[in-house]
Amino acid sequence: MVYSFNRLIVGIFIVIILFIAYFLKLDLILYLTFLAFIFFEIYNSIIKSKYLTAFLLALFIIQFLIFYFLISNYTILLIITFVYLLCTFLSKENFKILFTLFLINVISLIPFLSSIDRNIIYMIILISFINDTVAFVIGSYVKGPLISPKISPKKTWSGTSVSFLTTTILLIFLDFNLLISSIMAVSLFYGDIYFSYMKRKIGLKDFSNLLSSHGGFLDRFDSISFLIIIFGILNI
Repeated sequence: MVYSFNRLIVGIFIVIILFIAYFLKLDLILYLTFLAFIFFEIYNSIIKSKYLTAFLLALFIIQFLIFYFLISNYTILLIITFVYLLCTFLSKENFKILFTLFLINVISLIPFLSSIDRNIIYMIILISFINDTVAFVIGSYVKGPLISPKISPKKTWSGTSVSFLTTTILLIFLDFNLLISSIMAVSLFYGDIYFSYMKRKIGLKDFSNLLSSHGGFLDRFDSISFLIIIFGILNI
């Protein structure tokens, strides 16, 4: 009960921060703050090497400058992202670096989507929060069978089913057709499962405790990551 209350309070605080950033147009500050915490978690829980983390940060900056200012197209970036995603499943030794490279590519997509319409990123975050909240509340009180106890020990069929329906209806209300809405709703689930799978593979429960009961910033980025990719494909 205390855990649920703390999670609710932290969630409300995050939403308030997002609303302030949206209305005051603090997108760049929000993005840079997000980047700082993400790379802190990459260093602290995944790579654990300041030199390699610094190299990956430099790679992120160079890649962003090339794709955003020189190529001015993110299609190649999307393809590279899919390659890294596939490789995280195939590799047995370098999956941590491949997972980090996947993260870097997804994070690189955010400015492209923001340049198309700054509302997209805030909409993605809001949809993700609603989806996660519904899944958490229904899963906590209705309970029922788990989907994959070894990968995500708290994810239930009841919570996932209701959150899927809720998110699909919300997206239809936002003028997306039924097929696209369903694909987006499913992408939230698979993003969550993928990150849970990678955490188990790395040997982590959470990427950090920076957001208290919500875990770390990467723990909140899980379902969002696949949804960013979907929006990237839709806006090519």
